[in-house]
Amino acid sequence: MKEHFKCTCVYCGETYEFKELTLDHVKPRSRGGQDLTTNVVCACQKCNQDKGSRNWLQWMRDRFGHKPIREKTISDHLAA
Repeated sequence: MKEHFKCTCVYCGETYEFKELTLDHVKPRSRGGQDLTTNVVCACQKCNQDKGSRNWLQWMRDRFGHKPIREKTISDHLAA
């Protein structure tokens, strides 16, 4: 998964070392998200912890503003 996203956090867009990244459930398990490849993305620890169980799109826009390219990357991954 980390290789798929080129070791880049899908939320903030920063590139990290492989070991510095976490895997995040876009739709949190606490809100019915499943352990499916299409629901898991590569995220830095800061973004993963800050997002928590919030809606990814609302959290991202609150935190970073409207970022069409990153939002599309996540949406496309969810739809795969």
